[in-house]
Amino acid sequence: MQANAGQNGVDVTRLGVELRYACELERLGDLAARFVPSELDVEAEAFLAAALKRTHSRLGYWAHRALTLVLSDFDANALLGVYPVFLLSTPQALRLFEAAREAALGGRMLDIGAGSGDVTTRISPLVDSITCTETSRYMARRLRQRGFPCWLGRVGENAPGDPLTNQPPFDVIALLNVIDRAPKPRSLLRAAVTSLPQRGLLLLSTPLPYEPFYYDGALTRDPEEQLNVSAERWEDALVELWENELAPLGLELRALTRLPYLSGGDVENPAYVLDDAVLVCEKR
Repeated sequence: MQANAGQNGVDVTRLGVELRYACELERLGDLAARFVPSELDVEAEAFLAAALKRTHSRLGYWAHRALTLVLSDFDANALLGVYPVFLLSTPQALRLFEAAREAALGGRMLDIGAGSGDVTTRISPLVDSITCTETSRYMARRLRQRGFPCWLGRVGENAPGDPLTNQPPFDVIALLNVIDRAPKPRSLLRAAVTSLPQRGLLLLSTPLPYEPFYYDGALTRDPEEQLNVSAERWEDALVELWENELAPLGLELRALTRLPYLSGGDVENPAYVLDDAVLVCEKR
């Protein structure tokens, strides 16, 4: 299903992107019972309205292109303050967590690979505290400027100060659009789940179909570990992700939804979108 207009009448077709929220539940099998319907809500619509109104300069566009000759896209975005992103509104996140727990969330969250903090900020009202991690020093600086403590480095590799292994267990660990941009996604998932306490929650999102790579400076490389997710259809890829990678880690699926991962655009397009699965899993 494609959303053409939101509650305040923003014409999504002007953005030239498709916003998919529904799926073929019969293809999900047992997972369908955990599907939480989502839609284009007020917060997402406000993000898209701002994208339509934003003006872009050719100079900024070419500055970004020049920076990506020597830096990753993430670093260039952080330095220039461009390409804001949106995934979960606060009400959408609350609805998912309530479906998973039937209660308010609270507790401590670790947001691994938090980027600029655009998504983190919308989840923060639902928890008592958030600690972030980033591999981009420029994104880490932006997170600290927004008031989030941020550890710089790759988690799960026993580095000094790694909050995943050097702090008390977090109640929630978030991996939001990270496993498709990590060199060792299976090791990262295993480290995150291992560090969760019993009944701790993993909040995971990733675009499907699964098309991974990671940044090595300005270069993009294939991941060192390949997840067993190869289906081209969104629903089939989701089932593969769950059955082949997540369930074997001792997780129980508590809630899932389909959401567009939105990015502000540039002189070529007012917005960009990825087709995300968002899952809330509980450690058994």
